[in-house]
Amino acid sequence: MQLWKHPNGFFYVLYGPRLKKRSSTGTKDRREAEIYLSQFIAGSQEPALDAVTVEAILRGYERDRTKHLRSPGSLRYGIAPLVSALGNLLPAQLTPTAIAGYARGRGAAAGTILREVGILRAALSWAESHGLIERKPSIPSPVKAPPPRERWLTKEEARKLLDACQEPHVKLFITLGLMTAARAGAILEAKWDQVDLKAKTIDYGPGHGNKSRAVVALNPELVRALKAAQTMSCSDYVVEFRGKPLKTIKTGFAAACRRAGIEGVTPHILRHSATTWAVIEGRPLSEVARMLGDSQATVERVYAKWSPDYLRDTVSALQLGPSKPKSALQVKGKARKRGRKRATNRES
Repeated sequence: MQLWKHPNGFFYVLYGPRLKKRSSTGTKDRREAEIYLSQFIAGSQEPALDAVTVEAILRGYERDRTKHLRSPGSLRYGIAPLVSALGNLLPAQLTPTAIAGYARGRGAAAGTILREVGILRAALSWAESHGLIERKPSIPSPVKAPPPRERWLTKEEARKLLDACQEPHVKLFITLGLMTAARAGAILEAKWDQVDLKAKTIDYGPGHGNKSRAVVALNPELVRALKAAQTMSCSDYVVEFRGKPLKTIKTGFAAACRRAGIEGVTPHILRHSATTWAVIEGRPLSEVARMLGDSQATVERVYAKWSPDYLRDTVSALQLGPSKPKSALQVKGKARKRGRKRATNRES
């Protein structure tokens, strides 16, 4: 299929064998004609150009949501490829075939594709609730969810990482991540009035959305690190750089990992590592869940396999045990049976 401009100025879609068939776009505007072509390819031969497109929905959703997000950049990055590939379509044209084609053409990891498809679903729900569309279409998952990440730091790797830190704020961030299992955002937003060095606790606050936070006890090693940091503090924030809070720690964290020779690690791995250590040490999963601010069911699903007692009682019931020794009476009875059988065979 392709666009063709008639001498009268209107654009037509040429299609069929040898492009002998044509359908008028009803417009002289190339942009509108390209929208028509995209919709035509998606399966509609009479699309309405004045209908709400997927791009309009995504842009409206973006404008509305960025007012409430701490990091709107990630939403913009997720919307950009959706607009590029699906923006000209109408919501009704988001068929399983169209979504599968998006996944193939995207050429990204499964996790990235699923995250972007999740943004698309959320935008369509937003459009429905705001009356922009009558009913949101059902968007299938075009790829399987990737397996959970198994990467976590050993304590030896964690020591190497801390030794490789050249900037105090990066070292403090990593120490807090490993010793409180908090998310990066919670650590970077923490202020000194949330830290009680006498009670040896840090209250990370209520959290955002479904990312809950917790009040976490401080071990002696972390208390010493926080006391040292507080004497040098120039702002209200626990982790600061040149007297200002940080929005991200990725650059400094990645540099420390390179110096330590550690690969495949992100700031979130600190939380994952701390949780894994606690479970391996045999700490109750209910207590670990409170530390994380997560449900016990979530902790059991992700971390139970690292517990030293994982399924121990259950698999003990699967043992066969040694064979029971035969009594002397059983042995004599079998010998008599064999004797009678041999005698019978001789007589026959």
